[in-house]
Amino acid sequence: MAAPLANIVARCRIYSLAVLLLVSGCAGLPPQIDAPEPVPQPVETPAPAVVTEAPPIEAAPTREPVPVQAAPAPEPPSARVAIVLSDDIPVFSSVAEKLRRRLGPGDHTIHNLDGHPANSTRILEEIKNTDPDQVVSVGLLAAQVARQLDDVPMVFCYVFNYQDHELISATSKGVNLLPPFAMQVQAWRELSPGLDRVGVITGPNQDLLVDEIQQASEEEGIELFTRTVRSDQEALYVFKRLTPEIEGLWLLPDNRILSPRVVREIMSYGARHRIQIVVFGSGLLELGAFLAISSRDGDVADQVVGRLAEATEAGWTAGPDMTPLTEMDLEINQDVAQHLGLIPAERSARSDASE
Repeated sequence: MAAPLANIVARCRIYSLAVLLLVSGCAGLPPQIDAPEPVPQPVETPAPAVVTEAPPIEAAPTREPVPVQAAPAPEPPSARVAIVLSDDIPVFSSVAEKLRRRLGPGDHTIHNLDGHPANSTRILEEIKNTDPDQVVSVGLLAAQVARQLDDVPMVFCYVFNYQDHELISATSKGVNLLPPFAMQVQAWRELSPGLDRVGVITGPNQDLLVDEIQQASEEEGIELFTRTVRSDQEALYVFKRLTPEIEGLWLLPDNRILSPRVVREIMSYGARHRIQIVVFGSGLLELGAFLAISSRDGDVADQVVGRLAEATEAGWTAGPDMTPLTEMDLEINQDVAQHLGLIPAERSARSDASE
């Protein structure tokens, strides 16, 4: 007998979730941040769904390529660059190595905070000793530390809630964490042609992001339901209230309103109500998400190098505060797709061997 979908949803790797939230710009996972007044209705944890028809989950979901028009490789700046990592996790280490290769010849250095703010003083001294012309920060902690070098221009990446930490300035710019939502909506709609109503729940200060999602949704004829919350428990409550109105949910990497427990409950409740949940990393697919859309570290590296070069030529006040990405990776949970009645066409798996 095939394993129930509820079992798929119930299996959870807390470490994978913590790493994904770390990528979004969080050095830790507080249980609750800025909790609102108690919600007027109690939120009960739903009973696990029982769907005996669902096939067993496979060891790894299919990686789906997204064809894009390749942009010409940017000319690397002729400068000494210090690359600062928030932690020693694979995605950060990978983009750091790609950055060092794309930056070309030069005295480029990599500094790792290992996830501990206590290392800030030592890392700052290391950076100062290399006398860099520019700094690239990978992750929130790295960006917060490097911002203390007021006289060294910086480009940061892999940060979601950059507004809360005032990372944008005349000499500090960023690269978006998520692929363009126009690409995301188009890919989602291709896999789910009948998709008409989608919800997105964010924390505060995400007006620009919500505007981008709204415009992308309108262009595809999708009605968007947006809600702003201030805690993980409020996010769960609002999702349950939204469920009768929507067919899909974007789960964004906002550590302020997500916790491992709430993510599990959202996935479980979504499975019971046949909600298509799109997440920001493949580690969440095994919890029951339909689709994972994430950036490619090679694209992130290219955009960082391009921003460094642009600033070298035109000055740091020129160009956008946040540089958009141009590519994305897309992975489908085939079992959830079948459960939802969405059987995507077969596509060849993408290989990163050339990166």
